[in-house]
Amino acid sequence: MGVSALERHLISDRVLSEEKLAYAKSEAQRTGAALIDVIATTGLATPEAVYRSLAQFCEMRFVQPSKITVDPAVIKEVPARFATHYKFVPLEVRNNALVIAVSDPLDTHRLDDIRLMLKRRIEAVVATPSEIERKTKEVYGLGADTVERIISGGQSGTEVNLEVESQAQDIGDETIDPSIIKFVNELITEAIGADATDIHIEPFEDELRVRYRIDGVLHAVPVPPTIRGFHSAIVSRIKVMANLNIAEKRLPQDGKIQASFGKGKYDLRISVLPTPYGETLNMRILTRSNISLSLEDLGFQGSDLEQLARFIDRPHGIILVTGPTGSGKTTTLYAALSKLNQTDQKIITIEDPIEYQLKGISQMQVQPKIGFDFATGLRSMLRHDPDIMMVGEIRDYETAEMAIRSSLTGHLVFSTLHTNDAAGTVTRLIDMGVEPFLIASTMIASMAQRLVRKICDHCGEPMQPSPEMLAELRLPPEEIAKARFRRGRGCDACRHTGYKGRMAIAEILPFSQPIRELTVKGATSGEIKQKGRALGMNTLRDAGWFRVKSGQTTIEEVLRVTADSDVLFE
Repeated sequence: MGVSALERHLISDRVLSEEKLAYAKSEAQRTGAALIDVIATTGLATPEAVYRSLAQFCEMRFVQPSKITVDPAVIKEVPARFATHYKFVPLEVRNNALVIAVSDPLDTHRLDDIRLMLKRRIEAVVATPSEIERKTKEVYGLGADTVERIISGGQSGTEVNLEVESQAQDIGDETIDPSIIKFVNELITEAIGADATDIHIEPFEDELRVRYRIDGVLHAVPVPPTIRGFHSAIVSRIKVMANLNIAEKRLPQDGKIQASFGKGKYDLRISVLPTPYGETLNMRILTRSNISLSLEDLGFQGSDLEQLARFIDRPHGIILVTGPTGSGKTTTLYAALSKLNQTDQKIITIEDPIEYQLKGISQMQVQPKIGFDFATGLRSMLRHDPDIMMVGEIRDYETAEMAIRSSLTGHLVFSTLHTNDAAGTVTRLIDMGVEPFLIASTMIASMAQRLVRKICDHCGEPMQPSPEMLAELRLPPEEIAKARFRRGRGCDACRHTGYKGRMAIAEILPFSQPIRELTVKGATSGEIKQKGRALGMNTLRDAGWFRVKSGQTTIEEVLRVTADSDVLFE
């Protein structure tokens, strides 16, 4: 079975044309990579089609390891570092032969080495490299080969290409085991590759739990059980990277790591908390690249986009974005500021922390340890004669009062607030001590926001929701008839979740004259919301339903993120 025979098979199997094959061969010759790998990685054909055809050519079975449940006894037969080195994953025992998934069945020398090392008969089946890598991490755990090397005292192997740009010099890397350094690097680079926003490392009595937050949802990261014994070393390594005190284990600590991976530059915000079983650690991942987001990029459409464009063009007043932590409030404000960022506008922000660098905008970060808080920053801002100001969050009366005074003196002020809906802004500010007449005279609009996961573009397909699901939304039949229901089947691109990426849904409450009058009268948030709806305001569920019926997300996702809001039709 020569290469030419394989080429003819790929063409006859309609995996690719002769022109594409010629291009793949030239790329393989230039890079020194295998022809099959070049075809799959350059997008000339889908990986599944390529490796399925390769399996047929080699008269082997093609499998999808992600759909196979592996017996733990089978895993114990093969050390993690051995499976990782030879790039295969054991799947099952069949007819007294160990079935292993490989991506290159033409490499007979490698198969012979595996037989020799395992000292038993093997049956090779074919799978895509990404499926093999994912299944290896699932059954052995992230960094299992590194942990095995630590236990056995072996070398740490190939370093992961993560460059830490700021690191303590008085406590050098020589005090940290190289294998621990490699494991931490693997943990971070895997999270970046998965587009995670947070890494959680949580110790318990008999386990160390690692989780990534991807698209707003936590996902468990498989790790080997033996990693529990290296918890202190892992935390110490991250503390060294963040210039924290590794000797202090009784008090919370916060720090920052600046790192590069590939072409990306990242800020990793570190928070360490003491618990009875050791220190629990959270790592927030922020990109340092200049963002050029627009409100359209965030998913705002139609009337919402028109309203926001009108509001941010006002010369003075306050615009507040509300919602829970992680709902994209700051990103929305950044998009608004980017739209307003012109030469004739002076824009200053005060944030905690500065999440993204915005070119052309002066950004400050609060420093509570030295008494530099939001209110102090606001006072200092006014001396620089800004046209537009952004306050990261209104947390207390002093900050709220300063923001309102600034808007009264001719400034456009953006900020965020923690409330469940847009109407709750009024009662929240009054609770802080702000006079209702000041709220009514300065507020332009309040916007409640959530982020819903988008159906994966690669595996989205039509579906029909259950009657129970539709009943929960209380939708009229004519609305249901117009809908184009879809769901994500689950694929490699979306890590088999059915969702990839997120978009904003919003509830925008303009402070028109009727809303101002209710505010001055001290009306409840329920009364204000009811009046807003009568005036045409769409609720969060209204916005979510629009995304569902256009096939962008699912009913389950909208119900998940709007659980604290009212139903669509009452």
